[in-house]
Amino acid sequence: MAGTYRKDLQYAKFSAYGFLKNLKLFEPFLILFLLEKGLSFTMIGTLYAYREIMTNVLEVPTGVIADAMGRRRTMVQSFVAYIVSFLIFYYAHGFWLLMLGMSFFAFGEAFRGGTHKAMIFEYLTMQGWQNQKVDYYGHTRAWSQRGSAVSALIAAAIVFISGRYDVVFLISTLPYVLNLFLMLSYPPELDGEIHTS
Repeated sequence: MAGTYRKDLQYAKFSAYGFLKNLKLFEPFLILFLLEKGLSFTMIGTLYAYREIMTNVLEVPTGVIADAMGRRRTMVQSFVAYIVSFLIFYYAHGFWLLMLGMSFFAFGEAFRGGTHKAMIFEYLTMQGWQNQKVDYYGHTRAWSQRGSAVSALIAAAIVFISGRYDVVFLISTLPYVLNLFLMLSYPPELDGEIHTS
């Protein structure tokens, strides 16, 4: 019989991951940022469509890579891709560079999708807390929602103070860098079974 879970250090790390991941400071201002770059609504729609298509297309190959590298390394790759995309957006001055930024963002999304949830469930199994999945995941997920709420306020303050939209991309790298290092602190046991062939 699985026991009741404890809010231990790993629980705090899972919660911090969700909070930091949802500090998407750029999200409320992405369309305004792209308009400021001189893009038409058609070009903006093309970028959004490209990002969604690329994320879906990359799901399978990134899943294979995740099986070969392990979950922690996969998540690190995800955050590296996000950070590169934010830096490209910050410095980009044309449609094709913005398309490249969307490519890196799509890689980040594809590498991250479902991987962290699998790590949480692996941890619950290791601890004998399998029957606590809903409660445990719900509590850690609540921190993601808090991150979303705080993100909008921080982003609005940044844009108000700086008077610029591009700055949110630069500042968005900070929580993702923190999450990258947080991921490196996860125990190796959460990598899951690694398939090398």
